[in-house]
Formats: sequence, structure tokens, C-alpha cells
Amino acid sequence: MTILVIGATGNIGRHVVTGLRARGAAVRTLSRFPGRETVTGDLTEPETLDPALSGVDTVFLLWPFMSAQGAPAVLDVIARHARRVVYVSALSVRDDRPAEENGVWGQVEAAIRASGLEWTFLRPGGFATNTLGWAPAIRAGEPVRMPYPRAARSLIHERDIADVAVLALTEEGHTGRTYRLTGPEVLTQAEQARILGAVAGRPAVVEEIGAEEARADVLAWADEAHADAVLAYWRGLVDNPEPVTPTVEELTGHPARTFTRWALDHADDVRPLPAAEVAERYVAAFRAGRLDQALRWAAPDLVRVAPLENDGKHVELRGLADITANAERLNHDRRIHAVDVDGPYVRGDRFAVRFTFDETHTPTGQRTSTTKLSLYTVVDGVLSREEVYYFDAPPAG
Repeated sequence: MTILVIGATGNIGRHVVTGLRARGAAVRTLSRFPGRETVTGDLTEPETLDPALSGVDTVFLLWPFMSAQGAPAVLDVIARHARRVVYVSALSVRDDRPAEENGVWGQVEAAIRASGLEWTFLRPGGFATNTLGWAPAIRAGEPVRMPYPRAARSLIHERDIADVAVLALTEEGHTGRTYRLTGPEVLTQAEQARILGAVAGRPAVVEEIGAEEARADVLAWADEAHADAVLAYWRGLVDNPEPVTPTVEELTGHPARTFTRWALDHADDVRPLPAAEVAERYVAAFRAGRLDQALRWAAPDLVRVAPLENDGKHVELRGLADITANAERLNHDRRIHAVDVDGPYVRGDRFAVRFTFDETHTPTGQRTSTTKLSLYTVVDGVLSREEVYYFDAPPAG
């Protein structure tokens, strides 16, 4: 039996791969980019998945998109090869509601049911790893700014999700089962931030932000409907905290890991590190295709200087929101096939990385290669400045 892990480089998936190999399972991992231990495939192009699925019996699925639009086509390909799927859904999904009211997770669940595949649904609550969004502020000694500090959550350690997934992937008796997974305790967001500050050795000061500012932050990664739903959910947790379920312990035999345990496991992700180690972690995240992890090392007020972009406009940008918007503007009509990362080259509190992008200009179909050198400055364990120098002409803004 071969198990294909989709999302193997992510926070959960890498622990799933480790757990499966510890059990002697035959594991195959999927990636958009070629690698020594991966097979190449792209969920946005279902026709590329057949080679990865050849000989596969079971699939571990993390759906990485904020829309379920492409899920039926992907599941059609999976069903041609595999027998069953273990899917990471969400605690918010309810069986007494139609799929369209259950967000992307419930819609993917519905697509899996319709595919004819055997299934197991893992419905975890909030991921503890999401609190790493506060890490740059903690490392920089700045206030942790958030909406609803009194929102109370039972955050779960990604290893507990992975432990349950490994059981469901390797043992019988889990088909057709839905597992609600949480951590063992309820903590407010303010309490979570203070625990992270204690682990980092930098006491965290929590600063509440208003609903409009919070909505603008969420809109950086979600559409309006999803942003409004997220904020409404957080607001509701002030008076109605997330539940605590015993499922992790019932299935695995060990108690779910506490948030403090999670924070200690991720201590190096929140405490200030030397520039050389920041550089290595930043580059490793890019090589794994995890931009979200790379940005954890960026200061909230990161300055980016790129004189050749946008015809000389937006020469200097400050803050992740403006930097992200600029990247989306530059790449909106480009499809990136692969990124070659050369470096880091470290000297003192600065390091350089050379990026080469293999990309296609989608309106014309022209495939090109663009190379740039980014020079970073590290202050207090975070990236405070990026200076960008292009070897080739950058995309037009």
C-alpha cells in the first residue's frame, strides 16, 4: 500500500510523513517543484496528478486554497487511482448545514463524499501555528496587535493532528468517521501571546485593534465574505469559547499537547536568532515553497527598496501589507513554475539571496526566466530591510 501525502512540506504534512515512515509505510509526497523525495504535480492542473497517484491506495489531503472550486476535478483524478482519502477539514463544519454554509472545508468534504472515495474527515480547531503571525512583533520587542484579545480558543498542536492522521491512514476502522480535534485547554489570545513572549524571553504586550483595521489585515489573505466570517467567529469566541474534545487522547492514547508545549517546541521560531540562522530559516522556507513561513521572519514594518519595479514607481515600500499588494500587482498575470534559490550569503547582520523564477506570462504564453538578488538586513532577529537588484527586467507593474 502506497500513501500519497499532499501538503507534505507544511506544518502538519511533514509530521505525517515522519509518522508514516516510522510505521514502515510506503510514502510518496507531492510537490509543485521537483525534488529528491517528491513527485511533481499541481493541484491547479489535475491532469498532472496521474503519475503521482499511480499505485497509490490512500491519500492524505490538505486543500491549500481558500476556494473549493477546483476540488471536484482533483478528486476525480484521485478516485481513478486511490481507494480512500484522509482529509484535514475544520471544526467549524457542521453536518446539519448545507455545504455552502460550511465554507471551503465543508464544500471539499461534500466533493469527497460525491467522488465515491472512502473517507475520514479530521476536523481540527484553531492551529497553534497560526500564532506565529505574532512572532515578528515579539522578536522585535513591539506590541502584539490583534482584534479580540479575550477571544478564547482550544488551539491544537500540529503534531496531534498528524498523529491522528497517521492512525487513520494506516489502520482499519476509520472509514466514514469524522473526528473533532482540539487542544486540551482554552486560552484567550492575550494569554497565548504572553506564553509566546515568556518562551522568547521578551514579555509580550498585547494591543487591541479595531474591527476595521482587523478586517483590512484579514483581507490581505482572504476575500470579503471569508474575512467577515473569520472576524465574526473571533468576536463570538469572547463569550463562547471553543470547546475542548477528548478525541486526540481517545485515538492516540496520549493527551493532546498543551499550548505551552507547542510554544516550547517552536521556541526558535519566536525568540531572536543570529542573522546567519535567520537567513538559513528564511531560505529553507522559500525552498519548500512556503512563503507564509518565510514571512514570519519579516518585521511588521519591513522596508523594501526595488527601484526597477513598476517603472520606477513604488520605489520604497514599508510594511507587509503594501509589500504583499505590490507582489500581487507584479505577478497577477504570471504563472511561476519553479523558483531556484541560491544562498544565503551571510556577512555580519546582512545576507544576500539570488532568486531565479521560471515563469509564463499568461496573456501571451511566453515563458521566461527572471533573476534578482535580494540583500536583507537583520535587526533583533527579524528582516528589517530588503534591497532588490534585478539581473533581468522585472515584470511590468
